Amino acid sequence: MNMKNLQLRLIALFFIHALFLTACFFTASPTPERPPLRLIYDLWPGYLPIIIAQEKGFFDQQGVNVETLVTENASEKIADFNAGKADGITLALGNVMISSADNPNAHIIFAIDRSAGADAVVAQPQTKKVSDLKGKSIGTSVGGFNELFVTQMLEANNLTLEDVTLVNVEGENVPELVENGKIQAGSTWEPFVSQAIALGLNVLFTSAETPGLIPDVMVFQGSVLRERPDDVRAFVRAWFQAVDYWKANPEDGKKIIAQTMKLQPETISLKGYDLLTLNDNLKTFVPGNTLESLHYTAQLYANFFVKTGSLSRQPNINKLLEPSFLQP
Repeated sequence: MNMKNLQLRLIALFFIHALFLTACFFTASPTPERPPLRLIYDLWPGYLPIIIAQEKGFFDQQGVNVETLVTENASEKIADFNAGKADGITLALGNVMISSADNPNAHIIFAIDRSAGADAVVAQPQTKKVSDLKGKSIGTSVGGFNELFVTQMLEANNLTLEDVTLVNVEGENVPELVENGKIQAGSTWEPFVSQAIALGLNVLFTSAETPGLIPDVMVFQGSVLRERPDDVRAFVRAWFQAVDYWKANPEDGKKIIAQTMKLQPETISLKGYDLLTLNDNLKTFVPGNTLESLHYTAQLYANFFVKTGSLSRQPNINKLLEPSFLQP
């Protein structure tokens, strides 16, 4: 081998070695892992499909990492979401409408459930019917969605807010306050309705009589929807996978939730709740003029809150509702 051929061979080997090192460098650099979607929720039964999705591995199957925070303080939950500490949140529609003033870039991507008896107005044993409430005090979250619920109850029984005295009361405190005579009636929800019944209080009116008035919804930050649409779609698929599983396997669904949350299975129930599927959502996002339409219900809340002063201006309902993530 002459000197020229040797030099060419050494140059070739040098480039091959350089290419090998370059390849090693790039293959050794890991792809940055996407951060988890952070979701805040509480133990309202309609929100519990998220536990099934986690425990059954549905989020993993759909290729999305989800991190959850459970809280029972609704005010803190909303404040943390509005401060950007979470990507998504489960809320009653009425709460979303009010908080939209502080976070106009939040969007409802699907409806979780409708209260179908789980919300109720309970009263002292001697109060037998709604008309008996004339001149009495009713505890409710004044300025919140339960005030609209109470208003609907009164109107359905030929009464108005002028016929009663509203007292600002948290729903979880209603059974005790009614029993002690601090208020004559109050608006609350499960499990506090069952507590009220156990105390001997009367149930005067339930959300079964206002179907569609109290839906719960899934809300995401607008920035997350823009920057991570594939992750959000994967989350939506896993959620409805969990909903379908629970509906098809109610006892196993309760068992999964009970084991995860260290509860007794019999304490977990969807009685009084209409848990919504993907097909239900495709229907409820269609504009209409009944409470079956989320557009109609959201506008009803907006009108009520502007009238009562809880909102200073009308929110943009079309912007608030974002059904595109229901599509594959």
